[in-house]
Amino acid sequence: MACAIASLTVLALLLTLIVLLRPSLLVRVLLAPLLPAVIFRGNSRRHELALTIDDGPSPGSAELLALLQELQVPATLFVISGHLDRGDPAFLKRALAAGHAIGHHMHEDSVSARLSPTSFRQAFDQAAAELQDAAAPHRLPLRWFRPGGGWIDSSMLRLVSERGYRLVLGSIFPWDTFHPPLAWMAWFVLSNAHPGAILVLHDRPDTLPATMELLRRVVPALRQRGYRFVSMDRLLTS
Repeated sequence: MACAIASLTVLALLLTLIVLLRPSLLVRVLLAPLLPAVIFRGNSRRHELALTIDDGPSPGSAELLALLQELQVPATLFVISGHLDRGDPAFLKRALAAGHAIGHHMHEDSVSARLSPTSFRQAFDQAAAELQDAAAPHRLPLRWFRPGGGWIDSSMLRLVSERGYRLVLGSIFPWDTFHPPLAWMAWFVLSNAHPGAILVLHDRPDTLPATMELLRRVVPALRQRGYRFVSMDRLLTS
């Protein structure tokens, strides 16, 4: 019995280390095949990856857009519609003009899967309408959705599909919302990088300085390894 308990303890420790340090392996090997309706990664035959940034806009989003232009990196910005009044009122228009895509990230920063199907539908449609209003008079081409908290359920997947969206999670999340050391996050991104990767970062007042410095470090390093940053559309083409 003691031997069995020890073996289970070692296995649990190994799984914990994989989840914390090399989760992209878990995503590619287990989650992506189990959940084909969810986008975790793109084409694995090309050294390309996509950058996604959640939770904006924030008061510093203009600086983020300037950095992305300097680095020549396209991004999909998963915007929380309730945050639109926190930054530049023209944020969406400026982001679109710079060639970035806008993703739907609900109205508030909370776990979407906790909502009932009816409440989720109402909140989803409210956020979509608010994003469209912010982009007026231009029509915002909303195609990508990321639920708050990253948790999903079957009713959410059905509604997202009915609305013409694809649900995107990702394969590299450097735990930036937990504020680990910058050097560790850079190591994490570089060690988990893989062809077709989707990198998830955050545009919040408490995370944006680290997000920007992290991009300054890892974008050149990944390019030296032969990677190219591309749009979500490009990443998902066969």
